[in-house]
Parts: sequence; C-alpha cells; structure tokens
Amino acid sequence: MKLTQTQRKEITEVLSGFGFNTKDEQVYLALLEMGTATLTPLSRKLRMPVTTVQSAMSRLQSKGVVITTKRKSRSVFEAHEPSVFKDLLKEQATAIASIVPLLQSLKATSAEQTNVRVLERERVTEILNESLKCKDKLVLEIVSAKPFQDLIGEKYHYTRRRLMEGISLKSLRVRSFEVKKYNEETHKQEEREARFLPAELTFASSVLIWDQTVALLSTKSEGAHILITSPSIALMYRQLFDLLWSVSGKMETLQKNV
Repeated sequence: MKLTQTQRKEITEVLSGFGFNTKDEQVYLALLEMGTATLTPLSRKLRMPVTTVQSAMSRLQSKGVVITTKRKSRSVFEAHEPSVFKDLLKEQATAIASIVPLLQSLKATSAEQTNVRVLERERVTEILNESLKCKDKLVLEIVSAKPFQDLIGEKYHYTRRRLMEGISLKSLRVRSFEVKKYNEETHKQEEREARFLPAELTFASSVLIWDQTVALLSTKSEGAHILITSPSIALMYRQLFDLLWSVSGKMETLQKNV
C-alpha cells in the first residue's frame, strides 16, 4: 500500500511520541514491509550502513516493537503486530497512574491559584485537552484553520475527541485560511455552529473560550500560547465573540447531499 504524504506525516508524528527518531522510523517501516529480515538486506533496502541499521534495531528491540530470533549465527528480525503500540500505551498509562499521587504530593500549594500560564510549542495539546474538560460542554472558537492545523499537527483529531466528550462547538472562521468544506449537514453531524468572519479579517492566530477560561494560540513559527482563567476576561471575550458573531456570514462551502 502506498501512503500519502499526509498519512506518512501522521505516522511520523505518532511514532515520534514513542521516542522514534528518523532512522528508527525508516528501519521499522522497512521491516514491516519485508516481514522478516537480517541486517544486510535491510541496509541495502534503506541504503544505510549496516552499523546504522544495527543501532536503530537495538533501540526498536528495547522499545518492544521488534522480535529477534537466531538462525545459525545470524539474527533475524521481525516487527511485532502494529497493535503492540496499544499495549505499550496501556502499560504507560498504568505506570503513570501509579505515580500521579506521588507527583501531586510534591506539587506546591498556595492560597491563590495561578490564573495565567504561558505554554510553548507542542504543549498546545495541553490547552486543547483542558478545553475538552469544560463543564458547560460548549467551546467557542475564533479560528484561523490552516495555521491552527499546522500548529496541532495531523495526529491530534480535535473534532473526534470533542464529540467523544459530548462537547458542542461554536466557531468563527477566517475565510482566507479555511481548509475544509462544510454544509449544514456536516455541521450538524459534528455538533458545530459556524460562520465566516468578515473578509477583511485575515489574522493567523486563534482563540478558544470555555467556562471561565480563554486560550490565546499563536502560530507554529511563534510557538507561544497563553491560557488565562479569569471570570472578567472570559466575559469580555464572550461579549467580543457575540459581537463578531452578529456581523459574520453563513458558512456553507459544500453542496448538500442529494
């Protein structure tokens, strides 16, 4: 099966979360395609030195995604079934759950909770995860879709996660940066109300609002984001959102199903 560029990008992002570097990924994917192999055929297929393939293979073995057997004096390698990653995640979750109480006991406490946090680069997913815990079950967003997608990457499927949590979305979109097509049916299926902002608004950053929290998301190149928990600031942004909503147009860019 030939993968698209988008599919390969998603694979790279997910595998990097398991600690794969570029060489690890190349060796692992080649091994999946070959079924079983020794070092020399792998190095020829990848046009890498045998020593490079051997180092990557050692790391893959330590991660538990490659099986090694002996045939005479040679080591033969085989990739585990890809479902092994689910087992690894379960093991990680169990291990993390066991130390959370210990980490919590070390966390400094104070009479006043911090209301402003600055998060850098890939930690934007922490903000998205926070929004999925909203008590009101409604997230407001002012979003520039293409920069936002570039920021969060292919592996974080926000819409899917939001629907799993039963959270609705009210969305104001920058028309010039839109990447998908929608109609009334798709909006309904994805529990979303959406409008296009006036055409003269062409900013690349995004804002999320839920409960008493406002998240200001910059672009991938800037890589700094602000999370503010404040009733007064949240109220101000909600009122600004309502004002923009009142002057924004219908968002239907896809023909209805016949």
